[in-house]
Amino acid sequence: MMNRQLRRAEKQKEQRAEREKAKAQAEKRARREARKAAVKKRREALRNAKKEGSQEAKKAPEPGAPKRTNPGRFSGGLTAATVFFISLQAVAPPDVSLAGQLVSASFYLLFGYFSVLWMMRRGAEQPLVVVVAASALMALVTLANQRYGFILGDEFPLQVAPLMLALAVPFAILGGYLGRLVWNRSP
Repeated sequence: MMNRQLRRAEKQKEQRAEREKAKAQAEKRARREARKAAVKKRREALRNAKKEGSQEAKKAPEPGAPKRTNPGRFSGGLTAATVFFISLQAVAPPDVSLAGQLVSASFYLLFGYFSVLWMMRRGAEQPLVVVVAASALMALVTLANQRYGFILGDEFPLQVAPLMLALAVPFAILGGYLGRLVWNRSP
């Protein structure tokens, strides 16, 4: 008697599981068909619009429209990191070799790139102007500290890194243009 009840309970459990599985497959199939129908409808509407030669079919997406990809997702944090490293250059003794100065100037390129992406994500009006002003200000602070030693005092004189300071703003502008290029080219 007990075995028969157990077999019947297991059989009912299996039948219930099969019904739920079939129901889930049917829902999945219905969602897939709905997606296919929506895509087909959009394609048909686009074909009709192209045949009619309407302006909507030819028009590019608006600048304020949401993008499919999300360029510059981490640009805010990376901008803060580059500002931190640039500020370290202002207080640390600079490497006055050619390679060392180029590496130091490349932080301004990164600053321009990441900050333009960050500001464009937030809809800033003129991000390149802000980048030029900020990089020029940071370069001036670095020059003033290397020349006059405001932060470390006279007991730790710093050498001026002329190539790094000369390339700071041009590299920031180049980075800004690269950031704008990436923003405009993303789908």
